[in-house]
Amino acid sequence: MDAVEVAGCRIAYRRRGRGPSLVLLHGGLEDSTLWAEDLEALAATWDVIAWDAPGCGRSGDVPREWTADDWADVVVGFVRAVGAEEATLAGFSLGSVLALLAARRAPDVFAQLVLIGPYAGWAGSLPPDEVAARVAAMTESASQPPDVWADGFLDTVYPAGSEPDRRRRARAAIDRWRPATTLALLDAMAVDLRGDLPGIPTPTLVIRGEHDDRSPRDASARIVDAMP
Repeated sequence: MDAVEVAGCRIAYRRRGRGPSLVLLHGGLEDSTLWAEDLEALAATWDVIAWDAPGCGRSGDVPREWTADDWADVVVGFVRAVGAEEATLAGFSLGSVLALLAARRAPDVFAQLVLIGPYAGWAGSLPPDEVAARVAAMTESASQPPDVWADGFLDTVYPAGSEPDRRRRARAAIDRWRPATTLALLDAMAVDLRGDLPGIPTPTLVIRGEHDDRSPRDASARIVDAMP
């Protein structure tokens, strides 16, 4: 893996292929290993760049006091540092929130967005009681070993019949996850971006899996309706 320094943080990333740039932002409790098969498949037509977000995988630790704006800045800074201006920026779950934060911050940097299982932030896509429950669950998970909660969490992500190797990689990523990163991400995840969506002019594709039980269908529909 290569690495760049952005905002005082070492960010590791995987890069494959040639063509227009496609930057992949993984979900929460993950790192770039979850994109392994996608990197190889997309490399035939894209310059594919998959980061380990700050505090994840082989990247450096992230300061606990980071805000949603700090996360936006580090995405923009990373894209510039790897020479991928005018990239397509694709984010899954947490990555979709970071993509929207970055596009709100610097819309001229990205040619397109791809939002997969997206949220306009938890507060922008979920009822208040669900937001509170997720914040509480994530906070509690940071104080407990993965063996206590990881398999139950993955049951909500991977329905019966899911490809087992992908779930295995997800479980391995959780074992590598740093509790401090969970706490540093809460401000970004719990944001409400509904008011910002109409001002993001970047052409955007929204994708949601039909078996996705965590990101509601109406959340995706509201993002589509709100973005110009």
